[in-house]
Amino acid sequence: MDKRYPLSILKGGGPLKLTSGVEQAACIIVMLSTQAADIPVTSDVISERLGVSPSYLKKIMRKLVVGGLIKSVPGVNGGFILAKTPASIPIIDLVDAIEGNEPIFQSTGLVRKAFGDIDVAEKGVLKFENIVNEAQEAFRAKLSNMTVEKFLQETIDTNEIQVKDWNQISDEDND
Repeated sequence: MDKRYPLSILKGGGPLKLTSGVEQAACIIVMLSTQAADIPVTSDVISERLGVSPSYLKKIMRKLVVGGLIKSVPGVNGGFILAKTPASIPIIDLVDAIEGNEPIFQSTGLVRKAFGDIDVAEKGVLKFENIVNEAQEAFRAKLSNMTVEKFLQETIDTNEIQVKDWNQISDEDND
């Protein structure tokens, strides 16, 4: 059984709930969105701020790079920067980068096995798939309509997002 999902009965691989990786990815994207664009944030700083191991952080960062949301900047003063502007990153892209975008339900054929090929069983399977697919579409539409920039603006109640250098901020500065 997949340990990420307490009731992992779904063949589609989609989550019944989002993993902590999505929250961590959101924190990374917010940090990079508020970072001066020409100064990469080091993975050590991100790992320390999130309180996660560097090896675990690399897995999350790799998914964000593959998803086209962030870029790795090599070199002595390297680290990570956003690959796109916060205004061009819908929240669904962040979720997809970490969780994927598979359907959250795909029939395993269990209903047919249990009840045979009777019409009402098939109708029930199709009805259930439609309900779940509609819910997933509504979820995806909601997250598609919210960009990282809009999220930040609504969170801080201003259109002016202050930039900083996370590489220079200590834990005491945020208290």
